[in-house]
Amino acid sequence: MKIERTEAIVLHTFAARERDKMVIFLTPDHGKRKGWAYGARAIRSRFGASLEPLAKVRIGYLEKENDEVVRIESVDLIRSLFPAQQNLVSSVAATYIAELVDTFAQANDPAELIYRLLDRSCEALLEGAPPLAVVTYAEIWMLRLAGIFPSTRDCMQCGEPLGRPLRFDEKLEGFVCTHCAGRDAYLLSNDIADTIALMQRPVREFNAAPDVLLEIRGLAGTVRRNFLGHELKSFEVLASVLGTA
Repeated sequence: MKIERTEAIVLHTFAARERDKMVIFLTPDHGKRKGWAYGARAIRSRFGASLEPLAKVRIGYLEKENDEVVRIESVDLIRSLFPAQQNLVSSVAATYIAELVDTFAQANDPAELIYRLLDRSCEALLEGAPPLAVVTYAEIWMLRLAGIFPSTRDCMQCGEPLGRPLRFDEKLEGFVCTHCAGRDAYLLSNDIADTIALMQRPVREFNAAPDVLLEIRGLAGTVRRNFLGHELKSFEVLASVLGTA
């Protein structure tokens, strides 16, 4: 068997048996994968600190036909998120983004755009970008890339261009024009609409007032929960940390 070598970002690791780890990682070309890192829990592991959550690595693995779990042979660290994780808010934000990506990225499906989103989000946290802004950016773009976040340009009912202020109909789960808006539609301030439009910029250049970011996160949460039928495990932890920051 030939060793597959690719760039990857570690999403999660789980202790397995006495000496091993199960590693969930994201690659640009092969999507989300999981693999055994044998001996990774040993004191003198050959993997060292390269399997930290959200570490960017160069990974080599062996894959058997029809086997969903690969065998990890080598991992070379490209970038660690450890410096950013020394800040509590940044650390919890990173954990939340990892769970978000893990939830929506598909196994064995090319994920170049999702990989780029995760990579740039990690870079932004390392550069000291506000964690709330990074999380908000990652949430909206992850929903967009998953094809879940509704268009802010055209009415989801009649297809006509949307004006300002935007109206979000919770029953229809999308933005609607004045004529199609029902009782479940509510207005979003122009600040929110303008900030969502700013997400065309790179994540490191994105920011807004905390109250605006929180309202956008609330909108993203409504869309996400309606689709998944549940909330992410780390959501409440992040909410409590942001509330005390």
